[in-house]
Amino acid sequence: MMTLTAPADGPLARRTSWLVIPAALLGGLVAYMVIGSVASLVWMLLSGGSLSDLLDLPGGSIGLQALLGGNAVGLVLGLGLVGFLLARLDSSRPAVVLRLAKPRLGALALSVVGLAALQPVVLWLGHLNSTLPMPEFIRSMEQQQLELIKWIVQGDGLLMVNLVLVAVVPGICEEVFFRGYIQRRAERSWGVAWGIAFSGIIFGVFHLRLTEALPLCVLGLYMAYLVWCTGSIWVPITVHFINNAAALVLGRISGEDMLEPTAIPWPWVLLGLVVFAGTIGLLHFKRHAVHGSDGLD
Repeated sequence: MMTLTAPADGPLARRTSWLVIPAALLGGLVAYMVIGSVASLVWMLLSGGSLSDLLDLPGGSIGLQALLGGNAVGLVLGLGLVGFLLARLDSSRPAVVLRLAKPRLGALALSVVGLAALQPVVLWLGHLNSTLPMPEFIRSMEQQQLELIKWIVQGDGLLMVNLVLVAVVPGICEEVFFRGYIQRRAERSWGVAWGIAFSGIIFGVFHLRLTEALPLCVLGLYMAYLVWCTGSIWVPITVHFINNAAALVLGRISGEDMLEPTAIPWPWVLLGLVVFAGTIGLLHFKRHAVHGSDGLD
């Protein structure tokens, strides 16, 4: 597969990335939150609920479903669409900017193996993160998200609908915005290594869950590496979908919150690291064989 270079011939391309990237992140976040909030309110009213249902989330499923649905709408219009529009303003070939290329099946399979190998490390980091001192107001702010996650996992909503809302929509929209546009722009201005690091860390911080920041950043860094290494955004989209869908489905089966911090034995963490390192090595070797490059600029 030949790597295509996106021409920087759009009106946004002439602006410095030190201005464009922060503005894009702020604009995307504000659009996501505003559109999501309005959509949640509309969703709730159309479902026969009232404003009190949205304010008293633990009290019933109507407000929780509306919040989940509104969040998905916010992701589509506030991140996915904004990411595509920014890519179009940056280049006459937005599909190339976003790396909407067909993935190689071998690289896709290796990426999924890497995700599986990374899970013990992610769970260990989640447990470590939960033990770090955290201001009480931050934990209180995250309580609403925890209520939503518990509601999704405990089976009060339709599984297929929730799979679309928590796995398909975030998998596509968050990747288009963070790995598609933000990372591509950062790579062009600051180099590949910094672009991967910036995209991965910003992705972790974006979720506004400081008690889970470490595992989220690690997953973000992995998916950022994947889009560069494979040249296709469909690879991190697939990995993102599988990660979210597995947490939901396994949670439904076990009846437990799969995102709950769990102490993982060291042998499993070390085994995961060894398999993950081997997977990264194979992915990098395949990239070198196809593209003739083995370094991060």
